[in-house]
Amino acid sequence: MKQPIEFNGVKPIIDGITGVLVLFVVVGLPTVGWFYNNEVLPFWAAVVFGTLLMNLSFTAWHEPSHQNFSKFKWLNNTAGWIASIASIYPGYFARRREHLIHHRWAGDIVKDPVYPRIQSTFLSFPKVLVDSNRKFDFKNIPESFQPMTRGQHIADLVSNSLVAVLIISSIFFGFFKAVFWAWIMPRFFIFFIHAYFICYLPHAVVKGGYQVKRVRHARWFQRILSVEQNMHGIHHAWPWIPWHQYNNFISLNSDTTLKENIEMV
Repeated sequence: MKQPIEFNGVKPIIDGITGVLVLFVVVGLPTVGWFYNNEVLPFWAAVVFGTLLMNLSFTAWHEPSHQNFSKFKWLNNTAGWIASIASIYPGYFARRREHLIHHRWAGDIVKDPVYPRIQSTFLSFPKVLVDSNRKFDFKNIPESFQPMTRGQHIADLVSNSLVAVLIISSIFFGFFKAVFWAWIMPRFFIFFIHAYFICYLPHAVVKGGYQVKRVRHARWFQRILSVEQNMHGIHHAWPWIPWHQYNNFISLNSDTTLKENIEMV
């Protein structure tokens, strides 16, 4: 099997599969809320469909952050920014920088923001995650690394404001229940699901430590649930590979896994 060692430099105008996924998030979540608000869907269906769509939200902003949505930087920025608003996870540019810091210093005790989050047991992880998010010091990161422009700071401020306006407006105009069941509750559930599947399971080591590149062989339903993030180690080794192609490279030969220090479990 061909090994994804080098990027051939060819990217599409828009990655079709990722484009459909982003569309599902951006259009699907408001649609579910609208159906619930107009009594087409019961609350439990709004929660279920909202959660299924929200499960795609990480990939919707994550692929653009690695320039895997399009060959055009402005399209990546636009898609990631809109997806972050639609999934009530605003602040795309700050989040992108944090994520790229994680890639640049993966496993670094001081500089990797993920490192302190996974120094926990499986059950204590949520508490440690919340605590470490508050305590991580970005002053340890060189200002020259992926510096945010003034326009990006403004864009994040606008996205934060839009989400706040949506929630406040829903209270005054009588559709808060739709926002709550279709967006807020799914966002709450998915925050912790993603934290386990994308942060803890790919990197955690029993009794402390850090595994940068780990690939988990999984059943089809686990792949769907994690949106292929069971193969998160493929992404860390070759971040230019789109999420829907990870499985093409899961049967890596022993020389490649040894060279890249990929743990196969």
